[in-house]
Amino acid sequence: MAAEPIKTVVVDDDHTSAAATMAILKKFPAVEVTEYIDNSPELMSRLPDLGAELLILDIEMPYNNGMNVASIVKKKYPKIEIIFCTGHAYFAADCYDFEPVDFVTKPINEARIQRAIERAQKKLRADADRNSEAKNVQRKSKKIGINIEGGYRIIEVESILYIEKKARKVYIHTNSGKSFVAKYNLTQLEEILSPHNFFRCHQSFIVPIKKIRYVKSNEFGKTYSIMLRECYEEIPLSRSKHAEIKETLEQYGIKFV
Repeated sequence: MAAEPIKTVVVDDDHTSAAATMAILKKFPAVEVTEYIDNSPELMSRLPDLGAELLILDIEMPYNNGMNVASIVKKKYPKIEIIFCTGHAYFAADCYDFEPVDFVTKPINEARIQRAIERAQKKLRADADRNSEAKNVQRKSKKIGINIEGGYRIIEVESILYIEKKARKVYIHTNSGKSFVAKYNLTQLEEILSPHNFFRCHQSFIVPIKKIRYVKSNEFGKTYSIMLRECYEEIPLSRSKHAEIKETLEQYGIKFV
């Protein structure tokens, strides 16, 4: 399957030059010019919503030259690649401080811009591959090693229903119906599980946020409890945690009742 074209924004205050650039870019299916902008203030105000992957950026512009714009873009949007485009080759040395894909001079040479686009493709593909590898590592790392009574056990994070302290022991309850007594206190387990979106809802309970079905109030709103997927137990929610869990759950679209 062919790769999606690179979402490209042309930034040039010279409309004639910009039109010539876009005419050449239309010849390359690897890029899609999604926007033309003729000044830097408009670019910076609209950039968050453009979904740009590549800027074809003129250097000599009013308000703010292309190198200043590149400096801001690289800090705020480091994944956006830049090809500088100018009528003056002497800018080249200064431009490379901003790690552009390439520097091309006007009038644009078709073969040169093609090579620049190919470099942009490689850099964007490499970034995408690194992100994919990071996600795979994340997925593969959803197991934790826990010291329990009787030894050391590898537990799938997704299998944990909730964690409960009862009679001086800490139990890890799982969706297989098995429970394990952990050789940790709740504070230690809270820290171990913090990268996996668990919530300390009560002094004696920790729950996985993604398994919460809803939160309900009992006795005229004086007490609260949490209902979990795959579990029929009502998990108590401390009143002091009510506002915090509400804010957290709203980000997941989970409702209060």
